[in-house]
Amino acid sequence: MNTKKIIFGNLKSNKSSNQMREWFVDFKDILAKDSKKSVSGEKPFSKIDAVLAPAYPFLHLVNENSTETGLVLGIQDISSYPAGSYTGAISVQNLVGLGVKYTLVGHSERRKYFSETNEIVAKKITQALSADIIPIVCVDEGSLDDLAVKVSAEDMASCMVAYEPSGAIGSGENAALSDVKSFGKKVRTLFGDVPYLYGGSVDESSAAEYLLVTDGVIIGTASLDAKQFVSLLKSAQGENPVGL
Repeated sequence: MNTKKIIFGNLKSNKSSNQMREWFVDFKDILAKDSKKSVSGEKPFSKIDAVLAPAYPFLHLVNENSTETGLVLGIQDISSYPAGSYTGAISVQNLVGLGVKYTLVGHSERRKYFSETNEIVAKKITQALSADIIPIVCVDEGSLDDLAVKVSAEDMASCMVAYEPSGAIGSGENAALSDVKSFGKKVRTLFGDVPYLYGGSVDESSAAEYLLVTDGVIIGTASLDAKQFVSLLKSAQGENPVGL
């Protein structure tokens, strides 16, 4: 599986069509200015997987701009059902040809607001894997052990696991590095050497620390601003942030 660090920008249900296009204009403007200072000629963010997961109507924008921006397409959720008569659902068949590499599954907000259980998460994992989309399975302290019961070891071996402490999502309060490291040991005990990410109020000032003890981070609020997101991505691959 992927050996690069993963920076997953989760835009959630934010931005209109115009705002999303403006985000890409800003993002590419920043990269263009940086490219004038660079002599490497490398594709942007070649040392990491820089993932962006916008709202569904804007998935094509990431795909269309991937070469220029270096961004990889992710999605925030996926249907637990295959293609068929499931009004409003986004099935894996709907995503064919878009170049989706990752999907979040079981995000804390899906569990909280949409009553998603590990049984549903297990079905979503199956659907994602059937389309060669890598599931990033989000868990907290209360759902980890049950996940090991509900999802087969074979399926989990093809997943990534993201720790989302219940009090950290969107709160501005980060989990202690020692807690993230400790939870990672539990994940590896249950699921073996699966890639392990952290998500929970991560920003540019905290991302570098978390990347020392994880394989990646999930970014929420900090990804809404193109400049902040570029700075975070540059920092993650060992470059100076924007403006430095």
